[in-house]
Amino acid sequence: MKRALLLNADYAPLHFIPDVEAFIMVYKGIADVVDTGGKPSYWENETFTSPGRTWEVPATIRLVERIHKRWKPPRFRKKVLFNRDAWKCQYCSMELNWSSVTIDHVQPKSRGGGTSWRNCVASCKSCNKRKANKTPDEASMPLLRHPIEPTPLHFWDVTKSASWHSDWDMFLPRG
Repeated sequence: MKRALLLNADYAPLHFIPDVEAFIMVYKGIADVVDTGGKPSYWENETFTSPGRTWEVPATIRLVERIHKRWKPPRFRKKVLFNRDAWKCQYCSMELNWSSVTIDHVQPKSRGGGTSWRNCVASCKSCNKRKANKTPDEASMPLLRHPIEPTPLHFWDVTKSASWHSDWDMFLPRG
């Protein structure tokens, strides 16, 4: 099963949805397939079939009417944190996996720093050990990116997925 990127009417990314749901939304007129550089955004060589009919599978769709969606930050979860940080150490940029990743508290816990979206980053074990009980400035280890609250898109691990559509680069940073 492929995914489709769902955009709001103003082209702001909302989240990913199953390909069947995207097709139904387009079929019902709730959304349109996005035109990217003169061609509609469909998955190449992917189709839905029914007796006597074939339809292309949408990759990027946009709602016809804008929705006002209030975003409430989710409770802290490790996988979402690692997705937000693109599975890279935020000190040395080393590629990480489940066996090499740790959570580093930018402001150490022992010095009042809590476990929160704005105080935690993905780190390799050696950088986490080297930083120890210091702030990044004290350890002379600047962060590559400062921690932010995740967006709904961080719940889908785009860096680990083999099914990334090139049209999505127009709307989403890849880490």
